[in-house]
Amino acid sequence: MKKGKTTNPSQLIINAYQNYLNEHGKAPESVAKFCKTLKITERAFFQSFPTLDAVESHLWGNMIGETLKSVESGKEFANFNAEQRLLVFGFAFLEKSLDYRSTMLLRFKRISPFGGSCSLDLFSDQFKAFAERIVEHGKKTGEVANRAKLLPLYKEGLYLLFRGLIDFNLRDKSNGFERSDAYWEKSVKLCFDLMKSQAIDSAFDLAKFLIPQKS
Repeated sequence: MKKGKTTNPSQLIINAYQNYLNEHGKAPESVAKFCKTLKITERAFFQSFPTLDAVESHLWGNMIGETLKSVESGKEFANFNAEQRLLVFGFAFLEKSLDYRSTMLLRFKRISPFGGSCSLDLFSDQFKAFAERIVEHGKKTGEVANRAKLLPLYKEGLYLLFRGLIDFNLRDKSNGFERSDAYWEKSVKLCFDLMKSQAIDSAFDLAKFLIPQKS
């Protein structure tokens, strides 16, 4: 990935880490070896990051942070309903991912959306904060039913929806990844249909019924 010149020490390390991943197909074995490759001291590294995992966490955190900033600062964003906001974010993310695709192919196939990898801490935290804003906006527009028991779970569900988009896109072989756009559009529509309808309430009640009760 081509990046503009920067004198920010942390960003220089992040850029070098991504280059290392792409060139070697794996993460550096140790901070010492990575610093030797980068020709910096370990002191310089630890002044910016506590671990190599923290570097990767910031790499993905920056990716989604930049995407959110570009989307939410758009002139039309404030006028969008909740479904449109989520759609626009997904399309912007797919566009942004073209700059990271080689790295994502290396790393995301090895990071489960159900796992607790610290490499995605900032990535998931930023998306879930965005998802909470989407849900709150959806409640105001009537797109999301106000269900006290389920609202806390929506951000988790939206994150799994988003990770599903990433997994689909990394397998997508269509021209211009056009199938990924269609996948996201259909997935978001289904998601909002469920959040607005009573179907999800019925499914939740059935799940509670089927769980064995303690005697």
